[in-house]
Amino acid sequence: MFKGKNILVTGSARNTGLGIAKVFGNYGANVFVHGRPDEQVEELVETLNREAEAGAGTGDAKYFPVTADVASEDELTRAFQYIEQQVGGLDVLVNNACHLGLGYRFLDMPISFFDEVLTVNLRAYTLCAQYAARQMIKRGGGAIVNIGSNTAQRALGDRVAYIASKGGVDSLTRAVALELSEYNIRVNCVVPGYIHTERWATLSEEIKQRRWKNIPLGKESSAEDIGETVAFLASAKACNITGTSLVVSGGIDAQLVPPDCAV
Repeated sequence: MFKGKNILVTGSARNTGLGIAKVFGNYGANVFVHGRPDEQVEELVETLNREAEAGAGTGDAKYFPVTADVASEDELTRAFQYIEQQVGGLDVLVNNACHLGLGYRFLDMPISFFDEVLTVNLRAYTLCAQYAARQMIKRGGGAIVNIGSNTAQRALGDRVAYIASKGGVDSLTRAVALELSEYNIRVNCVVPGYIHTERWATLSEEIKQRRWKNIPLGKESSAEDIGETVAFLASAKACNITGTSLVVSGGIDAQLVPPDCAV
């Protein structure tokens, strides 16, 4: 589905981003795996390329390392220049790199922490979309998929900066979609609920059970679940979809309260 297409997934050296990158690789894409530090990303890319050559996925995938601090405009500029030099530009951008924004109650939160979270989760999404769109215009179009969060509409405690940033991603998606539509660039957002990441290993059994009870389908999303949804929105199968958000939460957003809390 993406054979010969050039894809960048930000924050793709681990967890959800890595799962998304592998999904695109399985569809034959040239995938830029982004993260830090350089050595870690390069080793990961070597492993992914060996697996692709050995027959995992389509065998047509090729992975490239790209390192940059998304909070640094200079580093992002160099990263996108590297991509253009390697393959001529992007066809798909997946804005996934994320600051989880953990650690503060609102009244105790330094405003510098708020700035730090929004720099990664919103400013960097905007910058990457600008750089990617300029490359896509030269190639006749493309797709941008932002990773949002269902907390943008249904807030949690102790996550003000994160939730504000994801609310911004929701609005950013619509606004950028309108402006880029004339260039045949579609912009959409995938809105996850719980995703299984390495953080789940640190959770108590009680918390895991509580989370599962919150999900009507009974299971958190995998990285591959998110990746397949992203791939759909980036593909020709979604050729007339732009400016929208697709929720992947196992039904969390469809219910008012979990059954064991209903009165």
